[in-house]
Amino acid sequence: MSQKAKKKKSKLRRVSFKDKEWYTIIAPKSFNFKPIGEIIGMENNINGRTIETLLYDFSNRYEDVSLKLKFKVVQVNQEAKQAQSIFLGHSYTNDYVRSLIGRGSSKIQTILNLTTKDEYVYRLTIICTTINRARSSQQIIIRKIMREILKEFAKTLNHEKFITGMIYKEFTNQIVRIAKTIYPLSNCSIIKCKLVNVPEGGEDTVYVTKDEDFEVVEVDVKRSRKSDIKRTERISVRKLTKT
Repeated sequence: MSQKAKKKKSKLRRVSFKDKEWYTIIAPKSFNFKPIGEIIGMENNINGRTIETLLYDFSNRYEDVSLKLKFKVVQVNQEAKQAQSIFLGHSYTNDYVRSLIGRGSSKIQTILNLTTKDEYVYRLTIICTTINRARSSQQIIIRKIMREILKEFAKTLNHEKFITGMIYKEFTNQIVRIAKTIYPLSNCSIIKCKLVNVPEGGEDTVYVTKDEDFEVVEVDVKRSRKSDIKRTERISVRKLTKT
């Protein structure tokens, strides 16, 4: 009885730990090319990987430990064992976001896509919280202030300076400056940001420090009588600032 010779299947060589190499991930120029961590792998499968780090690692300020920055590897330098990255977005920790909303306060949230001057597109989630419950008319105006200020910054700034103003709270400080005339706020934060689109040939060209000056943005707000702060609300603000 004749038997047919069975073809031997070619075995794929398994990738071992020895085949992999360590690469240092470098932040983009907008973060001053700071090394942000190490990653292990082969040159052909490192592109596209993401890494998270804290803003504290850049600012050395304890108040920044709750803000996470996300970067994505886009280019690998085999000789230098380095991986270049781009800023992919940021988010606050869940416990920090929960701490923003107190009992008896109002949460005013908006989500919008913004296109910077150099055609980068970011999706932002912004939350403002009031010290007491605000009326719906006041919330509508505050939400409009949030959107208008961020749109104004986006159309006048390149993405490097836009990122700096976003993560170092320059934008939210200007929102509070105007929105507090509608109703007193306890907090305003851009709790999440995501890079949606990068223009063709887009890359970081400048490093913007956290001490960079930003222009003051003014928003023309049409107030209604219902949106004016009541006398009792003014009194509660004074008590809050004294304690």
